[in-house]
Amino acid sequence: MFARDAGMGSISFLSILAGTLVAFASFAVLLAIVGGILAAVGIDTATLTANDYERLGIGGAVVAALVLFLSYFFGGYIAGRLARRAGALNGGLVLVLAIVIGAVVALLVGTQTETENVAANLRVIGVPTSGADFGTIATVAGIVTLVAMIAGAVLGGIKGERWHGKLAARAWSPDVGPPAVAHREEDEADQRQREREQQEHQRQQEQARRPWDTTGSTPATEPAYQGGQPPADAGPTTSGDWDQSETRTWGDSPGGGPTPVADPDGNRGSSGPQGRPRRERPLRSGGRG
Repeated sequence: MFARDAGMGSISFLSILAGTLVAFASFAVLLAIVGGILAAVGIDTATLTANDYERLGIGGAVVAALVLFLSYFFGGYIAGRLARRAGALNGGLVLVLAIVIGAVVALLVGTQTETENVAANLRVIGVPTSGADFGTIATVAGIVTLVAMIAGAVLGGIKGERWHGKLAARAWSPDVGPPAVAHREEDEADQRQREREQQEHQRQQEQARRPWDTTGSTPATEPAYQGGQPPADAGPTTSGDWDQSETRTWGDSPGGGPTPVADPDGNRGSSGPQGRPRRERPLRSGGRG
């Protein structure tokens, strides 16, 4: 996707070459595994490892087709993923390059006498290296395996290209990565704010139903009564001492003596034994006139 946007061509030769080498290696490994399993159960694998499609039975053809499909699927996947564009094209060209390599090796084998070992090694990994090898592909088993190779290479290339599309989709998705973390933090902050607002609303409703209960809104250093005057049976304030206004107005001083009380007429008096203010007669300033 990004390669197409950058104006690059559809074909990546290095990706195709890497996919072809991976296909050869995968075929050698898978064929060794399958051959070992078949030999362990007593099945002859001579025709399978020799790529002899003329003498390959139905079971052998199915096994060979499966091995070649997986091998070229891996090769096409590598080509499509490395190219990041035209996955089907680059994956299909993996098979084309494999056939070209086989043809070149067959040509070299025909002209050189010391390359037979090289041809044998390539034949083991599924590369036809002679005209006879290419001729056997025309058989039913050869056609089945060839179709499996084409399908594996093309599907692998498409799968490899799609990996980059999935990566880009996840990178830009708001549900993955840093954007998702930011959204979760915002949601958690909103949830906490809603909980605080709900608690405040419930507290206000409770206070409206019980207006005389001011405990929740009265500071601990102030008496919980209205009008600045405690009731007759009120005890000390929460600080443990009598307030000055309470002492002067409502009772005896802590020392036991009478407490001076301000009189509305400006005269000073003292509290009586019951805590009530006692008036005193004003002093005359002179004798009788």
